[in-house]
Amino acid sequence: MILRKVNLRPNDMSPPEFRLAKVKEMHNGVVRVKGNANSINLLRMEGGLVGAFLGGFCVLAGIFTFFSELNNDDSGLFESARVGLGVFLFFLAFILLLTGLVSGLISTLRLLGNYYQKYWDDFSFDGVIVKSRRFKIDASEITFVRPRVGKSGDDIEFSASVRSGPKGGRELGRIVVDGFDIANMVDYLSSLFGVPLDEEGLEKFLKKEGIMPE
Repeated sequence: MILRKVNLRPNDMSPPEFRLAKVKEMHNGVVRVKGNANSINLLRMEGGLVGAFLGGFCVLAGIFTFFSELNNDDSGLFESARVGLGVFLFFLAFILLLTGLVSGLISTLRLLGNYYQKYWDDFSFDGVIVKSRRFKIDASEITFVRPRVGKSGDDIEFSASVRSGPKGGRELGRIVVDGFDIANMVDYLSSLFGVPLDEEGLEKFLKKEGIMPE
């Protein structure tokens, strides 16, 4: 198993460095946290291999059309370039439109259901209330934050589980993060909500999952 390095910082309120997650502390004291690993932001931020493949397809389609037109005796250089550019722009616009429709559909379905009650993909905290879209959670219910991992086949989901009650407790919500961000997110949220951090439990989790702190 490949060991991944993360930074375990001192327990203060300064946001640590994250790989994908984002923390913004606004002038009015409100803190906004984005996990960016299980949200539509990931689709917009990182197309990954699919995005690179589709972008390359657009370029290749344009180049292929250009040379096909250039070999046509009836088409000059300018006309071939114009047709090739048109094909490239057509496929690019189609891909952008398709991505926008998919992301819009997913966002709408999540808003209509209770998705954001469980998944705090983009939440804010004013020191009293946690707001995850239309859902509000009293922060006084939060007693601890622990790391968790969900595995289904080849899919692995790391998240910081915000919980209420004694050890084990009831999950109030979870912030899904990249594996590189899990330690820092658990640490930061513990500080943010003013709850104790189980350092021993966190270290055991990191060791079990092959994530090596620096």
